[in-house]
Amino acid sequence: MADAADRREGAARVNARHASDRDERYATRLESFGDIVIGFSLAQLALSFSFGPHLDGRMLSGELTAFFWTFAMTAWLWLLYRRIGEDYFVPRASMVALHMVGLAGIVLLIFGVQLVMHYGTPPAPPDEAQIAVVFYFVVLALTLAACGTQFAVGAWMRRGSIDPETSRRGKLTAYRLIAMAVCVLATAAVLPLHGMAATVFLLPSMAGGSIIGRLVGSFALRRSVPG
Repeated sequence: MADAADRREGAARVNARHASDRDERYATRLESFGDIVIGFSLAQLALSFSFGPHLDGRMLSGELTAFFWTFAMTAWLWLLYRRIGEDYFVPRASMVALHMVGLAGIVLLIFGVQLVMHYGTPPAPPDEAQIAVVFYFVVLALTLAACGTQFAVGAWMRRGSIDPETSRRGKLTAYRLIAMAVCVLATAAVLPLHGMAATVFLLPSMAGGSIIGRLVGSFALRRSVPG
């Protein structure tokens, strides 16, 4: 009887180790896939810049601004996904689906920048400019929401295997990202968005959402602490 129990216990340990190795390989391959998607998207952004018959300073400055903004945004999202992979990712269908939605959002952000650059300036009609800018705002909001939801779900699923401070940081980041997404959507809904000029409201809406999310998240996490 004792030998049989020892064999079962040994088999359980081996199976648990194999499952852990399999999950680690899966997470690594998924992270590599995300790196490839982001890298090709940035390359496509650089290749999509248009050239006119003459070098125009206004056009060049606009395209460089769009490139560096998009590069900074993509790098920031990549860093967030790096944090998710290191501390919060769980190889479950819900997390993988959210991960893919976020990656698709990053690709569509690159496409949205191209739309804004092409249709957001004269001689494009104002209604086309409005569609292009609203598309970019909505895609950005959905991407932020997908990323924030991954932090929230991951912190909850791994609550027994990560330290309390890491869990708290993940939940607070989730509050911030989701609040940023709501503020970006609200900005798209209430502002008269017409072309490139509307993008000046993007950074303030994100900054405001980050502040609101931090305040709300800090308050909610303090109330959730027993005693």
